[in-house]
Amino acid sequence: MKKLLYSLTLLIGLIVLLFYFNIIWKSPSYYKTVKSREYEAPIMDMGTYMDSLINVHSRPYAYTITSQKKGKVIVLGVEHINDPKAPQFDLIKNQWEEHKPSVALVEGRLGFFCKWLHNSIEQYGESGLTAELAKSDGIKLYTWEPSRDDEIAMLIKKYPAQKLAMFYSLRPFFGIPLNERANNPEDKLQDLIEERTKRKHLKNTLKSWEEVDSIWQSDFPEKDWRTFDSGYGYPSYLHDIWNDSNLARDKHMVNIIVELVEKGETVFVTMGSSHAPRIENTLKSVIK
Repeated sequence: MKKLLYSLTLLIGLIVLLFYFNIIWKSPSYYKTVKSREYEAPIMDMGTYMDSLINVHSRPYAYTITSQKKGKVIVLGVEHINDPKAPQFDLIKNQWEEHKPSVALVEGRLGFFCKWLHNSIEQYGESGLTAELAKSDGIKLYTWEPSRDDEIAMLIKKYPAQKLAMFYSLRPFFGIPLNERANNPEDKLQDLIEERTKRKHLKNTLKSWEEVDSIWQSDFPEKDWRTFDSGYGYPSYLHDIWNDSNLARDKHMVNIIVELVEKGETVFVTMGSSHAPRIENTLKSVIK
């Protein structure tokens, strides 16, 4: 028994050391103290972006906004890719060195990471690199996403729970590459339904992929959810939810940025390329 306790103590001590020296990472924390604000210059919605800007703006899309009082934000909108040789990752590193941020914000929650097993870019793209830089410099790191429950709470005021359950189950399913989806798509969707309907507002709204299939065939008979490509949006009301979900996420991100800049922080934010131009005018209207 003493040997077992000794071994467990050593194991726990090793794990603590691995976390302490950033060999193992946990997911970035949510930024919870943010207060909701209203802005004179609204965030651009996805419909406007896709109609007028998607094929026009540069990629990466980067800019810096400096407050006359104190604090600034460095925004980098990049492609969600995992090739460490892509030039956008050099841009992130160069901007980091130039501005020496005090807080970093990343898109998504990331997940388990071990330096001995993974490459940060190959594992998590721009978010992984930003997290690695933040941990190397010992600065604060958060996800700019609202928690899933907070996001759903914002949307439940406008949409029925069952439609939200459809969206939150299908959104990650559509993110699975088609070649991977082809192998038992029903089982993959079922797993997502069971996971996503555990959320507070979505309990008992959907129970099976057959329910989703029936609703889909009734509402979108010309499309097959198994092979649907959501790269350019969703059909009908799912598109409206998708747009409002993006706006809710972006508003939460802007609220965090503004709050941190007002505290005098130098904020470094990475995100998908569509987010950066859509929040630019809003940030510039309030950070003075």
